[in-house]
Amino acid sequence: MEFPPTSETRIKPRILIADDSRIVRATLIKHIQDLFEFREALDGEQAWEALLIDPAIRVVVTDLTMPRLDGYGLLQRIRGSKISRIRDIPVIVISGSDEQEERDRAKAAGATELITKGIATAQLLSRLDALSQLISSKEKSEHGEGSAPRHVPPASALRFAAAETMLAHALQHDKNFVLLIVYVEIRHAQGPSNPSSPTESMAGVMHAVGQLLQRAVRQTDCVAQTGDGEFTLATSGINVDSARAFGQRICDAIQQARSLGDEDVTLVASCGVAGLAEDGNSGLDGLHAVAQRRARLARSSGE
Repeated sequence: MEFPPTSETRIKPRILIADDSRIVRATLIKHIQDLFEFREALDGEQAWEALLIDPAIRVVVTDLTMPRLDGYGLLQRIRGSKISRIRDIPVIVISGSDEQEERDRAKAAGATELITKGIATAQLLSRLDALSQLISSKEKSEHGEGSAPRHVPPASALRFAAAETMLAHALQHDKNFVLLIVYVEIRHAQGPSNPSSPTESMAGVMHAVGQLLQRAVRQTDCVAQTGDGEFTLATSGINVDSARAFGQRICDAIQQARSLGDEDVTLVASCGVAGLAEDGNSGLDGLHAVAQRRARLARSSGE
């Protein structure tokens, strides 16, 4: 599986972590420090001050319960800011509670994402990167840096290393390991009326599909965008038939989505599956190649 270089060729996006627990901050930093720069804040007030003085911050990760200014208050200040880069910044709320009331309140206050403390590292990294890429693309577009900026898939070998760990664990414990590839295409009935439309539409669709997949998978699964219009999902403990049925449901959900709001535009999704038990141990690269080939066959046959 080939991935474009990331950390060596681009500046690391900066993440602001707001939490009054030193242990929580240290744990998050341990997970993200190889891929992101970070700033720390002990409470909402410090986080707010950091946002005002540091325009390089791309994503905010915040707890809800903090002294001086809690997470709800921080969200309200951010979404009510007169500064657009602050007002529109993605905010991930990390909570130790599964109470729906708390989640609803955070969403209403403007949270972009809500995740539970202890979430799988691969998922957290994928969400952080997707959101930071979204902000970077938006800024480039606003500054006129080309109508079609080069797409850098949010997955890298390091981000998807969790799949390697899952495969090794499956082999050690005699469990099945499955890779599922999903291809997503945008098809225009009469062709785009604006040369920039395909790029803008594709970026929005990829973000929406990524969010859909993140909501659909288990916390123990690994999902990442591994190419232009390509997503890879790694899971274990299920058979290929179950994974294929899940993939079909995902494709149906993608194709039924009206995220583009254009009757002349349709989404087409195809999937391919490869499993350790069914296809043998050819390593992550080999399984990915098999799943990718099957996804391409499904796409060409219109399935």
